Amino acid sequence: MVADEITLQKVSISRIKQEMRDVYYLSDDLVIASFDIHRDTLGNYPALIDGFSAIIMASGSAVVAIDTEEYEVVPDTIVFFSPDRVIRTVASTSDAAAYFVACSKSFINEIQIDLSASLPVYMRFGKQPCLRVTPQDTHEIRQVFQLIKTILASDKEHYRQEIIRCLFTAVFYIITELNMREQKNTVKLGRGEVIFEEFMELVRQYSKQERNVRFYARRLNITPKYLPTVSKDVSGKTAARWIDEAVILEAKSLLRYSGMSIQEIDRLSPQLLDPVVLRQIFQTAHGLQPVAVQAQGQLTDRGIPE
Repeated sequence: MVADEITLQKVSISRIKQEMRDVYYLSDDLVIASFDIHRDTLGNYPALIDGFSAIIMASGSAVVAIDTEEYEVVPDTIVFFSPDRVIRTVASTSDAAAYFVACSKSFINEIQIDLSASLPVYMRFGKQPCLRVTPQDTHEIRQVFQLIKTILASDKEHYRQEIIRCLFTAVFYIITELNMREQKNTVKLGRGEVIFEEFMELVRQYSKQERNVRFYARRLNITPKYLPTVSKDVSGKTAARWIDEAVILEAKSLLRYSGMSIQEIDRLSPQLLDPVVLRQIFQTAHGLQPVAVQAQGQLTDRGIPE
């Protein structure tokens, strides 16, 4: 066994709560903290964070390795860490410090975000985890997180989770806006990326009516065999998986927030929520039946498992 395998540690949100400073948290679903690279032990060894996480560099500079790639991080840089990627600090200045946020997969799953908005961010940070922003951008994001911290420390109980989810969604859309601003200055997309973006726009428009890959291939003037290949190469997921995820996103929203039964929703949109098809999709994607999904939303407010 090599040295990296011996020292690699999987870090839970529960552990982050215990080891970092100035910590605010929502159960084991969300934690916001200050991160001093030299004082906090999490920066001392290669780690896998069990959830989604990000830092915004506040002062100093550091070289951070994500898997095998190294990135220089300076103030007003957002670095996004997706789950199960190896993170370690290679080097840093004596004054290196950052704002840190981490959340569980289930917390992300509970947030209602439009697929067309989330996809570019998903694609961007999968390829390039660092995003340079302005001091004003950093200030705005910190202000929203400060409000989240205020709510976490307050006596608000009945709707605390809903308030925090809404504020977290606001941060996501701020980052989406910043990503769109940066994309204007990037190089032109390759043919496969252009096809994939056009495909996702069609999914946004037609997923409620059409779930057949052939339909989307015809609209794009490509073969039904080529579309899944392009989708897999560009995003890591097949075209059919993206269509299913769009349907699941809509279904989760309706099941959790409309107050209607599956049968009532089916009468309104049979193409989207055919009961047999819906059960197959949820069972494949989540190992859970829609009735259980609805019950979770009503009884525990914990959302849909990943």
